[in-house]
Amino acid sequence: MLIITCPKCKTNYKLKDDSKITIGQKKLRCNKCGYIFIYNFNFTEENSLPLILIAHDDYRVVNVIKKVLEPVKCNIETAYEGNEAYKIILNKKPAIAIIDVALTGLFGFELCEKIKNDPQLKDVKVILVASIYDRTRYKRRPQNLYGADDYIEKHHIPDDLLNKVLALLPGSRQLIMEQDLITQKEIGDTSLLKDNRDLLLEKTKDILKEREEIRKHEQASLDAIKDITNKAKKLSRLIISDIALYNQELLDKVTQENFREILKIDFEDAIKYLSHRIPEIKDEAQKFIEDAFLELLSKRKGLQ
Repeated sequence: MLIITCPKCKTNYKLKDDSKITIGQKKLRCNKCGYIFIYNFNFTEENSLPLILIAHDDYRVVNVIKKVLEPVKCNIETAYEGNEAYKIILNKKPAIAIIDVALTGLFGFELCEKIKNDPQLKDVKVILVASIYDRTRYKRRPQNLYGADDYIEKHHIPDDLLNKVLALLPGSRQLIMEQDLITQKEIGDTSLLKDNRDLLLEKTKDILKEREEIRKHEQASLDAIKDITNKAKKLSRLIISDIALYNQELLDKVTQENFREILKIDFEDAIKYLSHRIPEIKDEAQKFIEDAFLELLSKRKGLQ
């Protein structure tokens, strides 16, 4: 049984007998709201659909990503820890792995470099998810991405991730379930163009709402950690992961002795930010940041 959803009013229609429908794009009209849209009937077998892995330790962010990927015909697997994600990648070789840079167990850059250094995983595309602990801090693209094919800042997941995924999926346009924007040439009805403009405005509102949800998720994820020490360690890992993502070339030059000098501005900002977010550990903020950075540095050097 095939279920078709109207992209405007979200009404679901069950198609019990699809044997008489030919493969290809069909123009459909929603009986409830009258909206006309294009649906691609290709009846792709589930086991032949591309697999996308979402590797993130926050289930709330995972759910947002799943929602963003709803228009794509694909299978999705999730992992909440780096070693778990690596096992799935080795065994199932997903088409795309969407990986949090601050993933627990294995940092995102560790996982990415393991993938890119393994010839058997050469077809696995990687999108790194940056936490951006201070959104005013970085106004540039990361330098080398540790071999990843693309990256996205977490607060841009609602509006940018779908296009980034489609750009990496082979034959991606045939995997789109619904095409919401229809031109006048295709329909020949200006009233329908207005419907689509209204739909675009609705989608924009949804994106802004989902961005705000992600911001709330960030705080809720930390609030869920009751132990102050563990909370400080978690936030320190997020902060250091972003510093590493945006400063790869500098990171290749640092040692345990000189990192405070080479990354002086980022290091000082990290301490200030951690102290601001968790005032209870203000006097220990520098040690938390140092410990997190030394852990990252040791793992980074271990991969070289």
